[in-house]
Amino acid sequence: MRTRRTTSIRLGYVRLLDAAPLIVADSLGMFRDAGLDVELIREVGWATIRDKLAFGELDVAQALSPMPFVMQQGVNVAKSDVIAGMVLNCNGNAITLSTDLHNEGVDDGASLRRYIKSGFRPRKLVLGVVSLSSSHHFILCRWLEAHGINPIEDVIISVLPPEQMVRNIASRNIDGFCVGEPWNSLAIEEGLGWCPATSEEISEGYPEKVLATTERFYSYRPDEYIQMIQVLKKACELCDSIDQREEILNILSKSEYLNCRPETLAHALSGHFPMGYECVSNGSFIRFSGDDVNKPDVARASLVYEDLCRYVPSAGEKPFSKSMISRIYRESIYEQAMSTAVN
Repeated sequence: MRTRRTTSIRLGYVRLLDAAPLIVADSLGMFRDAGLDVELIREVGWATIRDKLAFGELDVAQALSPMPFVMQQGVNVAKSDVIAGMVLNCNGNAITLSTDLHNEGVDDGASLRRYIKSGFRPRKLVLGVVSLSSSHHFILCRWLEAHGINPIEDVIISVLPPEQMVRNIASRNIDGFCVGEPWNSLAIEEGLGWCPATSEEISEGYPEKVLATTERFYSYRPDEYIQMIQVLKKACELCDSIDQREEILNILSKSEYLNCRPETLAHALSGHFPMGYECVSNGSFIRFSGDDVNKPDVARASLVYEDLCRYVPSAGEKPFSKSMISRIYRESIYEQAMSTAVN
């Protein structure tokens, strides 16, 4: 009798702090201990994650929270049946503006509006986001609108991979960005930028990254996907544990993972995020666990989908019903994983 050849699970992520649960599970052998053969693959940006997931080059991926909706609709990608059985974290982003703007009198949203309306610059300000179909874009737009700035007419919003944000603000190709860590902290440390707001301050508890897979992969290997959720739930708890903080930071800082100093990565986990110019944001900059953070419930899924339709109009041309939303953010998978988890 021929034995079926086993294949590893190709798990994609982007070089960001909120990939911490995947990195920790890989580094500490948590996948292996659960009997899972996982190949953790670092990708440069979200377009790559999206396309490789769509065409089967990745089996599972850390994904932007709106990405399953985008892929189900085939917005700028081959239409793919993508689902999410777990939320990996909430919040974790910040808006960074250039020190040039600060030197010219911009120190908050209201002064940014006055600066834009004054017309001092010969061109519109350019602000970077990692994807138009991302919480980063939605949160940036919300913040601009709250200060009387029209995100469509008053500024230019440009898409860049997270790793390219700092070099582009340094070269003055962009005037600011909304991105996850460690890129805000690196811009501040290098004297290139400062943060007027964090995502936690703008929209507390917003689902940020999810564990996405295709319906095809889940139909063939449901037990392994459920096991991954169980492992990553424990990894999320480790990432939020103060007792494990030093070890976690040392793991994340390694060159094969985030390749960044532990001291820089620590800002987002400290409860006191340095915003630049001696300002500090107190509170949970990013959350990996607790209070059902990891549950892909319909209420928060609907919030993400409503924002997607608002800020990416093409996504709302064929609206999803509540039942369809619940088939994309698959709370039933998460509940099954939790009910069968071995403590």
